[in-house]
Order: sequence, then C-alpha cells, then structure tokens
Amino acid sequence: MKGAGGGGSRRVSAVWDDNRYAAVQQRLKDLAATMDAISNSLLHSAKRMKQNGEEAASTADAIARADLDGVFVELTEETSSALATAHKAMKKTARSSQSLAVKAHQAQTLHQRMYQPLDQVRSGRRHRTPKPGFFSR
Repeated sequence: MKGAGGGGSRRVSAVWDDNRYAAVQQRLKDLAATMDAISNSLLHSAKRMKQNGEEAASTADAIARADLDGVFVELTEETSSALATAHKAMKKTARSSQSLAVKAHQAQTLHQRMYQPLDQVRSGRRHRTPKPGFFSR
C-alpha cells in the first residue's frame, strides 16, 4: 500500500486486517469522529481566512489613503482577493468533509443494524463458526 506522500510502501497495520464486528464498528466510529474534527478545523480556518482577507482589504484602503506607492496597494488587494478565494475553497472542502462525516455515521449505524444481531449470536456460541464469506467460495 502506498503511503500518503506517494513515496515508498508501508504495511497495513494488523488492526485494519481485523474484520470482526467490533473492530469494524470502531473503525467507522473513528472515521466519523475524525471527519467531524476535520470539518470543524476547516470551518475555523475558513473563518480566519475571511477575517484576514477583510483585514487585508482594510489595510489596502489605509495604504491608499496614506498615499503610498500604488504597487503596495495593489499587492495588498491581491492578498485580500487570494484570501477570499481560499476562504471559498475552504468552505467547499469543509462541506465535503461534513458530508463524509455524515456518511460515516450512517455507515456505522447501518453496519450495526445489519451485523450486531449476527455478532451477538456468534459471540454467544460455545463452538467456533465459519468466518464470513466461507460459504460463498
């Protein structure tokens, strides 16, 4: 499996090879919680970018009123514009991550509804039962 940096390969941890009901439930809960945290962080960053963009626009106006060289006004206005563009992109990314968080919560709930009863039956038996997918071979 390739690493996030696209560099060398890395082994998948044994935790991800564990397909028992409780392990899958925990991974889905962890994914949902992580996406919720990412969404909150992105929204906070978007808010800060908007504030910084507005402050840069205000600074550009102050520079213009102070009769400084136009190049400084232009650069500060470009900074304000770039921050406004970044703000919009950040909000779009935050909406996407919120959507993924909702889907992860839904997947966890669906998985629980579908497999919890089976897990309770399998866990309550004294004897081992076939692994999932055994009969489809």
